[in-house]
Amino acid sequence: MKEKCTKEGCMKKIIFTVFLCTSLFIFFSDYALAKPHKPPPHGKVWVEVGGRWTLVIEPPGVGPYIWVGGRWVIDPTPPPPGCEWVPPHWVPGYWKGKRWFPGYWVSGYWKPVPLPGPGAIWIMGHWEHGKWIPGYWKGKLPRGRQWRPGHWGPDRRWHHGHWR
Repeated sequence: MKEKCTKEGCMKKIIFTVFLCTSLFIFFSDYALAKPHKPPPHGKVWVEVGGRWTLVIEPPGVGPYIWVGGRWVIDPTPPPPGCEWVPPHWVPGYWKGKRWFPGYWVSGYWKPVPLPGPGAIWIMGHWEHGKWIPGYWKGKLPRGRQWRPGHWGPDRRWHHGHWR
């Protein structure tokens, strides 16, 4: 026999259903992370415009550009000391043991460069005639090692600057 729903019981069910639907909507939408949830297609990048993520053409180079008025312009802000520019990029998802870590979007940022030893001097990246010159080390450097600036690999992944 079908049980009749009391007014209080029906209200609880309605509130629970609305709460569940809202939670699922937020979980499965971009509102949950407020970041893009998929990699951009080749030749495009994600930028935040007016609080929303939009696909636009990728910047003309790896230097610090900013998206202004529908186009890329050179960022006039001087770089922080001891840092290298990391352009915006997608970090692919991966398995660690039995757990899946989903991919995510990283906006461009300045990353501190670790000092290789006493006597080494970091020459900050800079713009020269509209071209970005990445930062590099000068002075007393580790013997037999060479600094490799950050770069795009053949797999379209960003590789941070490192010693090799």
